[in-house]
This record gives sequence, structure tokens and C-alpha cells, in this order.
Amino acid sequence: MFIKRNHAAIAGRQYQSVLLVQGKRVPGKRAPGRPKAGAPPPKSVVVHQTLANLSKLPEELVRLIESYCKGQAEPPAKADGLPANGASALPAVNVGPCYGVLAALHALACERGIVQAVGQDKRVQRLALYLIYARLFHQGSRLSAARASEGHAVREVLNLGGFDEDDLYEALDYLHEQQERIEDQLYKRRPARNGEAMFLYDVTSHYFEGEQNELAEYGYCRDKKAGKKQVVAGLLTDGEGEPLAIELYPGNTGDPPTFLDAVETVKVRFGAKEVALVGDRGMIKRMGKKALGEAHFRYVSALTDPQIRKLLKKGVLQMDLFEEKPAEVEYESKRYVLRCNPQTRARERARRQDKWKRVKAKIQARNEEVEKSAKKQEQSSLTQAQGLIKRYQLGAWVSVRLEGRKVAWSEDEGARQAQEQLDGCYVVESDLPQAVASTEQVHDRYLDLTRVERDFRTVKTGLLELRPIYLRKEGRTRGHALAVMLALKLAREIDRRVAPLGLTVKDAMDRLSQVSLVCLGDPALGLWRLADSYPAAQTEVLEVFPKIAAPLLCLKKPNKNRLRNPRKGRE
Repeated sequence: MFIKRNHAAIAGRQYQSVLLVQGKRVPGKRAPGRPKAGAPPPKSVVVHQTLANLSKLPEELVRLIESYCKGQAEPPAKADGLPANGASALPAVNVGPCYGVLAALHALACERGIVQAVGQDKRVQRLALYLIYARLFHQGSRLSAARASEGHAVREVLNLGGFDEDDLYEALDYLHEQQERIEDQLYKRRPARNGEAMFLYDVTSHYFEGEQNELAEYGYCRDKKAGKKQVVAGLLTDGEGEPLAIELYPGNTGDPPTFLDAVETVKVRFGAKEVALVGDRGMIKRMGKKALGEAHFRYVSALTDPQIRKLLKKGVLQMDLFEEKPAEVEYESKRYVLRCNPQTRARERARRQDKWKRVKAKIQARNEEVEKSAKKQEQSSLTQAQGLIKRYQLGAWVSVRLEGRKVAWSEDEGARQAQEQLDGCYVVESDLPQAVASTEQVHDRYLDLTRVERDFRTVKTGLLELRPIYLRKEGRTRGHALAVMLALKLAREIDRRVAPLGLTVKDAMDRLSQVSLVCLGDPALGLWRLADSYPAAQTEVLEVFPKIAAPLLCLKKPNKNRLRNPRKGRE
């Protein structure tokens, strides 16, 4: 690279420009016609490519860039501005903002097509990209995300100057408005697969601490948080667990209606033809199966315990078929894959025994209290024991009664054995043809749902933390969910790359956070560059990421966002 200064006189006025130019050697033009046999290849030529127009930069900064291009180190300056001479004069080292996190994530997002789907030409698009990256290294509200940007090179990576939480709210609005287009564009980038296309679908809930969100409603909370409003989230992935679409629903929405929307998404938006949807038990019910049949889709699901017992009673299924190796039964054009997991069976029986042991200990402790105090009411003891039996779900084979002032219990061994009959057993139901998927493949496709459940744990309480949701408007809440889903795609890719190193995604983010820029010249000029080398811990992480680009030349002021109303007691 070198600095090129152009001078021109037009209409008696002098014009000049300063350009940063890079020379490249490219093959020369070939003569017309077919070359003769044995003719030498065309000679290469050097062409000049303009990288940046530096005409508006201060001359001091231009000279600094020119000396850097020539490989000349600028001598350190004294306080009076004169160069320092002598061996005792050491150059000052000025460390800039953190560059590794945003630069590595941006390079990875470009490779995965997320940048192309979201866009980066407009400022609001670059703010949306920052929101996606921020979920991986900083979770919280939009205000806290704006404050976190102060320590990261948002100018040098995303060409973003000052912004605050209001700008990030506008980015959420943009993500909500463009959600379908972004999801559709990312779906088209998927590698083509032959045969039946598998899609996994699952739902979960996210509770709120506040009361003002437009989507939040009271409903069945999977997090066991009574009295909390919530939203229901449905995540659609491909057969490999790669997230494709996310949708939010009011908190009182049941699972089947969300599943119908997933069917519509796959059929209409993605235009999929031969599709098999994999859903958890209770989700693909009669209404879902009907919708799948109308769309000419297949399904893979599981039966509930009452459904299994009903088929056992009919003689369609036999207990002898529940073994560690999957077995298959066909009945009324449906395939039932049966399996028993010995580890799960032992765990469930040990858990049931532990529950009964704890309940007996509490009943005995209460009996001793009643025996020592005449004021204790035996009827209260019975009510307490009945509540414990109900809470620990032991009522099928345990009953309690009063004998004098003590609570006695009895166990029905036959009922207990009947309840233990299906411990560790499950049945996978599907209408996939035998030619498309074997017994083991149908079984394995249902177990793939564990990937979606793992991603839900990552989204809810793990790395990305979809909750708590510091938002009120419906559109911004949906935009927040999309940002988290896109961050999940990056997290999955990072995990694939750093897992062979024995690292987690958080480990990678921690190591990249130590990759900072160093100053080129006077720190007041705001000109930064990458360091010449990094420690081994950072180097091995950088090597598994796409090559990070050099920092952009950006003379905007760094972002600075503070609380407008300092907390009480603080100056």
C-alpha cells in the first residue's frame, strides 16, 4: 500500500486528493483469437486499486499512515513535541478497544449468511447486527447493551458512531418488520438434501417479572413460576437442529395451534414438498395430524402413557416388545416403534422410592409431634399426609387413614407394579413409509428433539438469555426473539469449531475479549491497528474463526452512554 497525491487545475482553481492505494499484479489481457501451441502465457501487469479517500483527513494523520505503509516506525514524542532520542526513551504503548469479539463474530456471520440476510448498508441494519452479536458477550436490556459498546470496537468493525437505547429499539423494530424475509433468505442458503426433509419443532414458555408486555398472558408455565405472565415461543429447526424460524404467542396459547403455524411456515413460506415434522408427545394431536395430512406431510411423534396403555389393552402392543433395541409394530397404516431404556427405568424407580421414603419420614415426624402435644389435631395430620401423597404423585398405590391420633398408610403392591410397568418405556408413532425410514431411523429422528430442547436451555437460561425480556411492545419483543435465534445460529457454529479444542462458547468469547487494538501514532487521532501477535490462548481461537478483517478507518467519536438520572447517593 502507498499514498498517492493527485493535483489538478480546473478553471483556474487548484484541486488535490489524497488516496490510499494498493498495487496488485494481475494477468494481462490475452490477444484475440486462439493462442498458438507453445505460445508463452500473457505477461502480468500491475494495477492500482484505491482503498480509501483520505483527502479530508488531517495532514498529520496522512503522514502517519504513509509512514506506516512504508514500514517506518514513528519515533515517540516528548511532552514538548520533540522526538525522544537515546536508549532510555521507550515508546508509549496505548491499548485500544476490544476488537476480537465483534470482529470474529462479524466474520463468522458473513460466512454463515447472516450479514447478507440482515443487511449492513443502512445504519439500522448495522445496529441490528450489533444486537445479535451482543447476545453472545453481553445479556441485558438495550440500555446496558449501549453501555457495553463503549469497550468494544463498534466503529472499527460495524462503522457505528454514537448510539443509545432508542436507536437499538429502532433496530428491534427493523428485525420484526424483516423477520420473514431474513428467515426465508437463510433457509435458501441451506445445503440441498435429497429425500424426505426432516423438520423439528418444539415449544417453551418465558415468564416475565413485569406486567406491561403486550404479548404476556397468564397460562401454563413450564418453568413452574406461578402467578407470572409469560409468552410461548415455538422454535422450528431442520433435521440437524439448525434454527430456521421462531415465533412468539400470547402466554395462554396451547401447543397444537402453534404447531399448525409451523406446518404453514414449512408449506407456504419455505415451499417444502416432501416433509416430515417431528414434534413432542401431546403436540401433534388429532388437529395437528389432520393439518399434516391436508398438507401431504409426514410426522414423527410419541404416545402418552394413557395412549400406550390403551393399545396394550387392545392387544396391539405387548410388553415383551419393550426392549433396549427398538422394535416396530404396524397398525392401521401407522408405525409404532417401541423401546425401553434400562437407565431411565432404574432412575424412575429409584426416584419413586425416594419420594415415598421422604413422605413416610414426614408422616412419622408429624405422628411424633401429635403424640407429644395434645393440642395437635389429628385431622390436620391426615390432611397434611393427603397433600403430600398428591404432591409427590403416589396416590395410585398409596392410601392414608387415621388410626386413633396417628396417620397410618397402606401400599397396594399390584397397583404399584402396574404403575412401574411403563417405567423407561416409550412408543414413537409415525406414518413415514418403510422405504423412506427404517425402524432405527424413525426412533433416532424423534430423539433429535433433544437438540431443540438443548437449544431452548441455551436460549432461556444459558448463554443467550432470552429472558428477562425488558420490553413492552409486541413488535420489539418479536424482534428480540429473532435476534436471539440468529445469535443461537452463531453459538452453534462456534461450538462446532471450538469443541475440538476442549472449549465452550463462553470460553471462546472470554479469550476473544482479550484481543484488543493498539494505537498507531497519537491516541488523540483515533487510528488503531491489530497487534503483531497474540498469546497462544487467543491465537488458537482466532485460527478456528474466519480471518478477521483489519479495522475500519473511522474518525467518529466513540460511543458513550450513561444513565441520564444517576442513582440516589451517587454524584
